[in-house]
Amino acid sequence: MIAVNVQQQARLLARENRASDPSIERVFWFPHQREIRLVELTQQIPAAQDGKVHPFWFRPSPKDGLTVPSGVALIRPKEFGKLELPEDWVSWDHAQEL
Repeated sequence: MIAVNVQQQARLLARENRASDPSIERVFWFPHQREIRLVELTQQIPAAQDGKVHPFWFRPSPKDGLTVPSGVALIRPKEFGKLELPEDWVSWDHAQEL
């Protein structure tokens, strides 16, 4: 079972990212107990050249309410479900829209 705290932090991060970048159309969370894993859909980036999702990784930031590390990837909407996820992100079927 996923810690509620991680889910709350994922929702906070998704909300903040959308507020700072209105081009983000949708945000998906890949549940994990010890880190936040988000894929954000936007038309404002180039298409993936290698067929893979490449998250940017961030350390915890307790002062911002994020006590676990986070990985955030930006992809084009048409790439959702088609790109290869990082190895331990399981599968696209586990994505939950936030």
